[in-house]
Amino acid sequence: MSKLEKTPTPQELQAQAESREALAYLASTDWYSLRFIEEQTPVPEAVLAARATARAKVIP
Repeated sequence: MSKLEKTPTPQELQAQAESREALAYLASTDWYSLRFIEEQTPVPEAVLAARATARAKVIP
């Protein structure tokens, strides 16, 4: 069994950092979705757009 590990490229490290940041943003704005479900209070368009952008940056 080889003990060699792949070293992430700078691009991969950047993508991982952006993914973590996006997940943190999504977690911090989840309450908007819950408020919408519970109270039917619309989520601001800017938040919806920012959340869509953040979801696109999350690495599965």
